Amino acid sequence: MTSTGVRPPGPAGRWLVGNTIDYDRDRMGFLRRCHDEYGDVFSFDEHTIVVRDPDLVHDLFARTNDDFSSESSAVATGFDARRSADDAQVWMSARRSGWRGLNRAAATAHTTRLGALFERTLAEAGDRPVDVLELMKSYSGRAAADFCLGADADGVPEVVAENAAAIEPLSGSSQLFPEWFPSRKIKRFRLARKATLDAITERIHRRRSAPAPDEPRDLLDVLLAARDPELTELQVQRLLRGILLAAYGVPAASMTWLVRTLATRPDLWERVAAESAAWDGEDQPPLSALPQAEAVVKEVLRLWPPTWLMGRTAIRPTSLGRWALEPGDQVMFSPYLLHRDPRWWPDADVLDPDRWLANRTPRKHSYLPFGAGPRVCVGTQLGVVQLTLGAFWLTRGYRVSAPGADRSAPEFHNLLVPKGFRAAFSRA
Repeated sequence: MTSTGVRPPGPAGRWLVGNTIDYDRDRMGFLRRCHDEYGDVFSFDEHTIVVRDPDLVHDLFARTNDDFSSESSAVATGFDARRSADDAQVWMSARRSGWRGLNRAAATAHTTRLGALFERTLAEAGDRPVDVLELMKSYSGRAAADFCLGADADGVPEVVAENAAAIEPLSGSSQLFPEWFPSRKIKRFRLARKATLDAITERIHRRRSAPAPDEPRDLLDVLLAARDPELTELQVQRLLRGILLAAYGVPAASMTWLVRTLATRPDLWERVAAESAAWDGEDQPPLSALPQAEAVVKEVLRLWPPTWLMGRTAIRPTSLGRWALEPGDQVMFSPYLLHRDPRWWPDADVLDPDRWLANRTPRKHSYLPFGAGPRVCVGTQLGVVQLTLGAFWLTRGYRVSAPGADRSAPEFHNLLVPKGFRAAFSRA
């Protein structure tokens, strides 16, 4: 469709601060009200539009790295289209080499170790009520470090946890400040970022100084063995840091919603537990043996996608649908709203795992828990495996007590999480 050159309608906002205050007071409520009033596309401000049309979101994903950038930062940086394009090339080259070389043996070994990490994490919680999100952050941080670094993972989850904690108050604000700004939060962010990169670099050098293994044992082995092209140290550093950070919070939020769902729905717990008990193999079961667990996982990701708000930045003058965009303009969209839109989903707000078991194919482009296109989440497949096996381990070996779970309302902050959700885990 030809661009009109006209901005979509949107709320006028307040003097000087625009819509920031109203948005921060109730983020999801603000987005819902604006979509109800202005339609599937509205202007948040003069440089930002928000869309809720599946086809426009798909177009945005498909043109990422070409017309749009997916890069984001916890601090304010001037938009540089050439730098953005170069950064995208570095990232894509590294991830292509990594996933192309990651063999089944390394992935299977990681999955096998996951079970021990899960048990270790829950054992540390004891039988007392704990903050489930913080517990699952500990688990997902260990899992990500194991996947990326294998035997060299010791100490890395703690460094990544500090890096993530330093990012949270910055990226959770609607107003970003430059890196030179005299702020304790920004200083903490700089130090935490350096510590993470130093930890990764130390392990790269250690690995390069040792004889290369016959077969890759983890992602770092794969990246260092890559040829055509060979990856630079910078590429390896950035890919590993990106994965370690992404795999810290998002899977933890997903696991927290999964635990809450199973704890508050005894019928689903029983279905998944019966399936888990039926597995008598020595190895971890494949997803094909866990259809009930996988269906619950998919429905949890539909109703509560941790990355509830995503965005892209225009690299060059372009358009989206009939709306013109200039370099630096942002396009935002909410998977949460797409996943709960009654136009695309019957009984959209109802938790119904059977919709996946019955192969009721959703409307095309309306289910995006991991994004799509060339910058789709690199851990999509691994994430589904980890969550499904998490449901398997949980219902097979534990009991969960969470009497106040229904009061843990969704919180739309950096990630979508059930606020204040606490539970106790005991051996079955």
